[in-house]
Amino acid sequence: MEAEIVQRFLESVGAKADIDLYLRLFRAQRKESFAILAPNAQIVKSALDPVHFDLRILAGLGLLPVVLLGLLEPKDADAQAARVAAWLVEDEVPCDVIRADVAVGPETIRAIGAAVARGAIPLVSLEACAAQTIDARFRLLATLATALETRKVVFLSRRAGLVLAAGPPPSVVSLATDTERLLAPGVLSRGQALLLRQVKQLLERVPHRLSATVVNPLALLRELFTVNGAGTLIRKGSRIETHSGWEGVDQARLRALFASAFGRTVGDGLFARKVSRTFVEESYRGAAVIEETPVAPYLTKFAVERQAQGEGLGGEIWSLVTRDYPAFFWRSRPENAITAWYAKQCDGLARFPAWHVFWRGLPIETIDPAVRAALSAPSDFD
Repeated sequence: MEAEIVQRFLESVGAKADIDLYLRLFRAQRKESFAILAPNAQIVKSALDPVHFDLRILAGLGLLPVVLLGLLEPKDADAQAARVAAWLVEDEVPCDVIRADVAVGPETIRAIGAAVARGAIPLVSLEACAAQTIDARFRLLATLATALETRKVVFLSRRAGLVLAAGPPPSVVSLATDTERLLAPGVLSRGQALLLRQVKQLLERVPHRLSATVVNPLALLRELFTVNGAGTLIRKGSRIETHSGWEGVDQARLRALFASAFGRTVGDGLFARKVSRTFVEESYRGAAVIEETPVAPYLTKFAVERQAQGEGLGGEIWSLVTRDYPAFFWRSRPENAITAWYAKQCDGLARFPAWHVFWRGLPIETIDPAVRAALSAPSDFD
């Protein structure tokens, strides 16, 4: 498939800026670290066409996911791998069928690496592990993800994500805060509750940052290449540190975060000002900065690294800010993509040509002074 056709198709899936961002990120990784796709047997048997199309697109971009067959239903995994291979070979997409050993040991890892090195999609069958429990097979998945330094595991399902008994599928699940609620009786089907438990253990076993997604194959490319995603993203949750003012904050890393999030360089004036509290994710992928004013606390900066947007990190930081500051105000440019999200988080807002000003928990008599304070606040960018 010609690269230009592939690019045009992707741009029909999402914004060009998103596509370019994720392509750069994926291509900067080791090729074998891109992703592990785990389709269930039902998908391979009766809904292979969209998976086959996705793999053609990804191969055309030079992205070679490891396709893991038999994680959930291993007894006919060799046949599943052969079926996927037949479809790919028909369209001249290079692939290798790899029958994993019972330990998914060094020989299997080397075979996967060799396939990727020659530009082929590894189709890994777990039929040799059919006698093992699902717990054991997920431990093998953790071994594989650790060895390959995989960044994302994608569970391909007929469902659009984790389907709740009431309400739409959640776009993001943070295991640190959502596990107990989702595993309560009747919230998820038995099969999806089992999958969530296994994913939780998987993410705990793998030493590097790894996320998992449950998605329908029809939405896979939108999940991979857009900030908002398409299925249910499952992540461990973040460790967010709280600092008094700038104390203990790595200002160089914080500057880099702001540059990534806003596309502009922060000037020295921000760090020269006295702020009361800084919330920073441990890897500096997100942060919030609160400044005290005579009116009320002012949220002077709220930022999430571009590639982390859509992962739920912003919501985690926001929950800590609102916990510690029941009343505060802030502003945002009308054209800023996050402005619409802010409108859902505030008690009220005032719209002006240059700024939208938001507030939460402010007494009525404080709103007008807060709006004027926000409009007159200095710019933090060069």
